Amino acid sequence: MRMLTLLSLLLASPWVLGEWQLLPDYSRISFVSFKRGDIADVQRFRDLSGTIDDQGQVRVVLPFSGLDTGLALRDMRTREELFESQCFVQAEVSGEVDLATWERLAVGAAQVETLEIQLDLHGRQQRLKAEMLVSRVGEESVQVTTLEPLVLKAGDFDLLDGMQRLRQYIGGAAIASEVPVSAVLNFQRRP
Repeated sequence: MRMLTLLSLLLASPWVLGEWQLLPDYSRISFVSFKRGDIADVQRFRDLSGTIDDQGQVRVVLPFSGLDTGLALRDMRTREELFESQCFVQAEVSGEVDLATWERLAVGAAQVETLEIQLDLHGRQQRLKAEMLVSRVGEESVQVTTLEPLVLKAGDFDLLDGMQRLRQYIGGAAIASEVPVSAVLNFQRRP
């Protein structure tokens, strides 16, 4: 009988019922690119979308149209030359989380988790591990933040040719082929 009661409470939990939607105005994935050896540019993806379904399956979409490098011309060149957005319109992050673990967090509490994710970028997929801070910021909201940047290698995603094309715009100067990537993702449960 106790097991049946516990199961009923778990199934009635707001964390189990419904889908979690990414809040794009409060979420960002950003990276730092380096050129000419010592010039760093912070760039970000806006207009993210994503969900966590009731089974804990995560999907976050990064449309290349939402790339913001701080300069409109650089946005266009990076989209077209590096990401080849005419063929690849977006990148996608997917994975799985244990919603029951998150449900046990009190509002205002946080915990560190190592999450396995898959990044689909430029037609290539890579499995990555990310150390994340999961914070329950409200009864029906959670924030997931990288504790350390993920370092992505351009060669793993077939981006080296695109980097060579970008180099032409900066007089052939070197562009680092590894970039640190950070994320702040806010989700809210939708019935």
